[in-house]
Amino acid sequence: MGRFIYESAGSDSYVIDDRVLAHLELAISVKFRRGESFPFTLAASDLKAGQGQRIFWMHPSIPVQFHYDGDRRTIRLNPAWVERLIESAFTESGLRVVPEPTTGAPSAARPLVG
Repeated sequence: MGRFIYESAGSDSYVIDDRVLAHLELAISVKFRRGESFPFTLAASDLKAGQGQRIFWMHPSIPVQFHYDGDRRTIRLNPAWVERLIESAFTESGLRVVPEPTTGAPSAARPLVG
């Protein structure tokens, strides 16, 4: 289980599965490289705790951190899932954790390096 940290190290952190976090990191990075801002909603079910949701305004100037419990380089990315996450950011509700599609499954994907 990794952590998503919004704004600064002193801010609250949100526990998210490492595999989900790796896909979110890539989708958010793509949006930031394009200079795009967007809402990002984490539902309680994505956070594995409580009820409700957290909505973050994501902008390239706002610092975010992705902390992994394990070695993120061993996580095999599903390019189709990354694309679906990016597409969700263009919707009215913004970026959300969407179900992983079976096409472009991780067995056919490259590991995340960097």
